[in-house]
Amino acid sequence: MNILDLLHKKILIFDGAMGTTIQEKNLTAEDFGGEAFEGCNEYLNISHPDIIEEIHASFYEAGSDIIETNSFGGIALVLKEYGLDDQVYEINRKAAEIAKSAAKTFSTPSRPRFVAGSMGPGTKLPSLGQIDFRALNEMYFAQARGLMDGGVDLFLLETVQDILQAKAALLAVLQLEKEQGKEIPVIVQVTVEKGSGTLLVGTEIGAVVTTLEPFPLFALGMNCATGPEDMRESVRYLANYSPFPISIQPNAGIPDNIDGKSVYPLTPEELARAHYDFVTQMGVEIVGGCCGSGPEHMKAVVEAVSRLKPGDRKPQFKPSVSSLYQTVLMDQNPAPLIVGERANSNGSKKFRKLLLANDYDAMVQIGRRQERDGAHMLDVCVAYAGRDEVQDIEEVVRRFNQQITIPLMIDSTEADAIERALQLTGGRVIINSVNLEDGEASRFEAILKLAKKYGAAVIALTIDENGMALEAEKKLAIAHRIFKLATQKYGLRPQDLVFDTLTFTLANSESADAAVQTLEAIRRIKQEIPDTRTILGVSNISFGLNPYARKIINSVFLYDAIEAGLDMAIVNYAQILPLNRIEPEEKDLAQKIVFNEKTADFDPLTAFLTRVGEKSGVTKKRAAENLPLEEVLKNKIIDSDKEDIEKYLEQALKRYKPVEIINQILLEGMKTVGNLFSSGQMQLPFVLQSAEVMKKAVAFLEPYMYRAEGSERGKIVLATVKGDVHDIGKNLVDIILSNNGYKVYNLGIKVSIGDILEAAKANQVDAIGMSGLLVKSTVVMKENLEEMARQGIRELPVIVGGAALNRRYVEKTLAKAYGGSVFYAQDAFDGLSVMNDLAKPETEAKIKPAGNAAPLPEHRNSAAGAVIPERSNIPEALSIPKPPFWGVRVIREIPFDEIFTYINKIALFRGQWHFKRNKRLKGEAYENFIKETAEPVFERLKKQMAVNRWLRPGVVYGYFKCQSRGNDVIIYDETGNTEVERFTFPRERKAPYRCLADYFASVESGRMDVIAIQIVTMGRKISEMTRRLYEANEYVEYLYLHGFSVEATEALAEYWHKRVREELAIADKDAADPQQIVKMKYQGARYSFGYPACPNLEDQVKIFRLLHPEQIGIKLTEQFMLDPEQSTSAIIVHHPEARYFNVKISP
Repeated sequence: MNILDLLHKKILIFDGAMGTTIQEKNLTAEDFGGEAFEGCNEYLNISHPDIIEEIHASFYEAGSDIIETNSFGGIALVLKEYGLDDQVYEINRKAAEIAKSAAKTFSTPSRPRFVAGSMGPGTKLPSLGQIDFRALNEMYFAQARGLMDGGVDLFLLETVQDILQAKAALLAVLQLEKEQGKEIPVIVQVTVEKGSGTLLVGTEIGAVVTTLEPFPLFALGMNCATGPEDMRESVRYLANYSPFPISIQPNAGIPDNIDGKSVYPLTPEELARAHYDFVTQMGVEIVGGCCGSGPEHMKAVVEAVSRLKPGDRKPQFKPSVSSLYQTVLMDQNPAPLIVGERANSNGSKKFRKLLLANDYDAMVQIGRRQERDGAHMLDVCVAYAGRDEVQDIEEVVRRFNQQITIPLMIDSTEADAIERALQLTGGRVIINSVNLEDGEASRFEAILKLAKKYGAAVIALTIDENGMALEAEKKLAIAHRIFKLATQKYGLRPQDLVFDTLTFTLANSESADAAVQTLEAIRRIKQEIPDTRTILGVSNISFGLNPYARKIINSVFLYDAIEAGLDMAIVNYAQILPLNRIEPEEKDLAQKIVFNEKTADFDPLTAFLTRVGEKSGVTKKRAAENLPLEEVLKNKIIDSDKEDIEKYLEQALKRYKPVEIINQILLEGMKTVGNLFSSGQMQLPFVLQSAEVMKKAVAFLEPYMYRAEGSERGKIVLATVKGDVHDIGKNLVDIILSNNGYKVYNLGIKVSIGDILEAAKANQVDAIGMSGLLVKSTVVMKENLEEMARQGIRELPVIVGGAALNRRYVEKTLAKAYGGSVFYAQDAFDGLSVMNDLAKPETEAKIKPAGNAAPLPEHRNSAAGAVIPERSNIPEALSIPKPPFWGVRVIREIPFDEIFTYINKIALFRGQWHFKRNKRLKGEAYENFIKETAEPVFERLKKQMAVNRWLRPGVVYGYFKCQSRGNDVIIYDETGNTEVERFTFPRERKAPYRCLADYFASVESGRMDVIAIQIVTMGRKISEMTRRLYEANEYVEYLYLHGFSVEATEALAEYWHKRVREELAIADKDAADPQQIVKMKYQGARYSFGYPACPNLEDQVKIFRLLHPEQIGIKLTEQFMLDPEQSTSAIIVHHPEARYFNVKISP
């Protein structure tokens, strides 16, 4: 029975650690063959083979199916340190022979034993330029030859720290097998660092899968660096996405230094339990041990998993490309995958100039700019007549591989330049390109062989011996021909091929039908050659037109190409316009050009060029000049148009004082903006764009104003109250007020009343503004107002706002506490309205503070005097789930694409970004507005977060034994005998008298229940980035990024709640669509403190004692809120009837 057959029948079990087992023997220099070889474990194959065979035998006796040869450091790079680099072949062949001898001793017809040739990472990383790929590849070839001749049954490339190192070794093994006519299985095991969740050079596990997926691996997995717990999330990713069997060999925990000796803490039983979970919960097929795991560990693992059968995993891998750092799906939703085009010596004058100047670092910056602009991938071309393309591509790609986080597209037709780039690129690239211009020989064959060898995808141009195909049928015929050759002759798969149907400029009447033929070719290829992809260099369609015309034509054509099935576009995406931003007549004319709707009496190209030529030239300027200067400036504000505003302000300074320009002209524009917002004709992001223009205009005018000539209409101190870390609402108020003529002193978050009053006094303000998000903050506001009253400060108007406030509370509680004027502002424009009225002399007749407003009807407690039962009629759960563990776990690496799936887009678009329905914008019009305005921002931010890593997801969660008694939930230790915490929840005062405690088994029932508790965070980096945007007056991006980060945090909480349900085996009732899951389409519920069912924020202290979230960077403020802001906590209830409800205890 061979190992391939055995894998389908049982869980394969490797041995444990060779290195630490040798260390435990306390060998002397003499054992190693002399002082020169002391510490060289591999030389023991020569000096003391009996010791090595004895170790092999001990693992076979423990029940292992596979042992590893003692050759982990058997390449010349390592052996050279001992002067043994000339004995690579002998040492590795001997290692294999020793292991095979042990295997022969223990093998039986019913229980064969196998030997894996161990090939370690060496000591230098090719991605960092420490060693050349070609040299490393040769070293691995020599090692593999010794192992093969010694008789190994499979190769194990283990402890991979650099994916480029893995490719060097893998290609060496595959080349050797090809030369020898043998097919020996290969396993690759990477090492994921504790904390980062990536390889040492920063490669995410998803990029590992994508890079190695094209190769014929026996298995892909992980070993070393960490214990099983820190591997768990990476293993889960492999279970979900890797098309290969999974091999996992963790250390016996993280070693402790005890009396100068490394001690691995994981017991045999703990390692066995971890592997049992890996096999039963995640479908792992191959298990074993690494550092610190001896025969006793493996004996326990054998007992735990040897009788288990391999599970039926259904991985969801999708064709992808990758960089050294991350993976990118080839099929983007929405399409297309954007390929940045500016790092191209043929297409960019700037890039070519830098190339000729050998300014490689500046070339990297061009790549980074495209990355920031939203490109998914970067086309790199350095071809230039008279220069050494191989040398140039080496200089550029080495830097891009290290410094650009998106995948690369290697743009060259020269096989030697392409291969050099492939040897320097850690991830999976696309080669651009091949064609049949010279037939099937030479370059076509050479490049397809390289694509197969290095696991790359390849672009195929529809060009044959007769030149570029013009008609759709010819393009399709060439595509079919290339497909047949690539798949049948050169071994590529359909998903490795990307067809470029090419297009020609529509500026030439001779090629007026070019777009029609190209679009039809795309459509036919998608229909007739499935699983392949299509790509276009979009800007070719408009070559020869003026810049404005090109932008319109490119944008419309790209839209049409996507509709036809285009998967990828090489384009400068910053120059693509959403269709809703193109004037309807121009869009209509561009469509007619694309589809060649020319008639005898109408030429759409002529009409289009006449129109855009006028618009982009003199006529546009004349139109502005025909308006009064005052109207031009107002329109600049209303239309959020920064262009040339300084020029018009300079003209205005000749007629008006700076303060007059601000108060009489610019603020009138902002007033119109406010009116448009109030009437529903303008959404908040566009208001913020106008505010940015206002800010720029005022900044320009300030140097011209005398100190006493201030433009201020009034002054206000703004602050988020003590203990509250949320500042988005307050900052929006700041933006609106400061750009409507008010001086705002924004004190930030967590501000004490002492600091507020000190700032108010120092700056002699006209009002104080207090903001806060949660219920607790409303209490702090009340305390602040009581302190102001105590100090006799009642003459200063106070404006309050925040999500937990309402008019009733302000009128009944806050106004009474203060005794002065308190105003409730539901949003920033309410605050502006209050300030505007306060600034007028007739204010008292116009507005009323909350305490003097018309009284609201009183609420009466219908349950007053009623008897409150100790428990509602909620039945106890019929069954109590069994958690996978008791206690706490920390998760630090979670794929963004999994989290983002759970973002509630309604909450994001309407709640955070304020794209709201109104009388003028509803139904289909609203949906189209969202599709064209909000969705592109959403997709851009998702890409940016993956690239910039501003979000740092982290989770700490745990399962605890618990019971209920009355309104209390009692938390026990793992034994279930000792109470460690107790939560007390409020109960409704009227039927059905619910309380959260009712959802858990009571003490009286005698049953022990389970409660899950989680805290999730997106880290502090995102708060820093939003703060920078705010301080840089990038108000729109600030709103977008802050809102996205908040909803991404909620998505992480939702995603992890699903994980909890899966671990409790109650996820079978989950909706299939994540957007339905965010609507609570699942069993159980998640409750956060500070909300009606569990309002006591002080209970966060208890959660901190249970989970210790400080280890993922979360702190608790004085008012018991989580810091950073993008963090949430929750208790998770599994009860099938758990629902959200409001507890109203007092009137």
